[in-house]
Amino acid sequence: MGSMNSTPTSSSTCEVRHLSKRYGAHTVVDDLTFSIPRNHVVGLIGPNGAGKTTTMKMLLGLVRPSGGEINLLDRTVGDSGWGSALKRVGSMIESPPIYDRLTARQNLRYQALAVRGAVDESEIDELLRLVDLADRADDRPRGYSLGMRQRLGIAITLIGSPELVILDEPGNGLDPAGIIEIRRLMGRLPEMGTTVLVSSHQLAEVQQACDQLVILANGRTVAQGTTAEILAGRSQHVFHVTVGDDEANRAAHALRVADLSVAERIGSTFVIAPPSDVTGRDLNRLLVAADVFASTINQPVVSLEEAFLDLVQDTNVALPNPALEGAAS
Repeated sequence: MGSMNSTPTSSSTCEVRHLSKRYGAHTVVDDLTFSIPRNHVVGLIGPNGAGKTTTMKMLLGLVRPSGGEINLLDRTVGDSGWGSALKRVGSMIESPPIYDRLTARQNLRYQALAVRGAVDESEIDELLRLVDLADRADDRPRGYSLGMRQRLGIAITLIGSPELVILDEPGNGLDPAGIIEIRRLMGRLPEMGTTVLVSSHQLAEVQQACDQLVILANGRTVAQGTTAEILAGRSQHVFHVTVGDDEANRAAHALRVADLSVAERIGSTFVIAPPSDVTGRDLNRLLVAADVFASTINQPVVSLEEAFLDLVQDTNVALPNPALEGAAS
């Protein structure tokens, strides 16, 4: 299926520059800039009202931008080739485009006729296998679970081997097993030559499913890159050191003599914020010299949720609850 994609002419499927959308006096997207690299799963994340769904609709030509530029598959909005570029994009916005009176196979045939005017039964069989619905292909979706409906919706977006697929909250409302199925499915698509842009508020899932992230707040990009790049430099130089109960006082004395700041002590666990050139190995050597043997020396890493909250709070965004559950675009 991926072999049907045309040869890419740039490293990005989409470039967004200074994009804006206003409804009267209300600005939904404000000077938004980001890129979607080819053959990656890119997560578009942000708090409620950040402009995620509006941005996706502008990429699909469903909403007209108020300003800025979108270059999609080497075509710019308004150019003569813009329509042909949109035909190489699949999308599932808000809910899967499923007809409950048709079987899964018939839904795919209907989409194939709409997209290319012809039905390729081998492509349909391949898509049904890809989304693990081959054994339910001739059933009507009204009897499907929510996860199965989402997978069928993704299969529908893949008719015609699109170069880019845009998915708005595909895991919304799914149980953990359904979320894992969607994640695995998205992970297969870049291998087939299809880039994925997915919006989600489930940050732990985004961290596992996506290899690139775009974080929005107040309609603007506040960070873009891999998870590692976004977290880099956000971790504080702090160590959690745990020793035996009978060694805690000797450890405290050794740290005090070495002029190392103990930010907090909880029983025999010390939270230490040493100078930036002091490593965990240095702390271990110091304690061993004082006849103290630490059971653990850990340097906590900032999570994506912590980095996300930090980034969007810097922009004075009204946030949903800390778990970010239930956030919408």
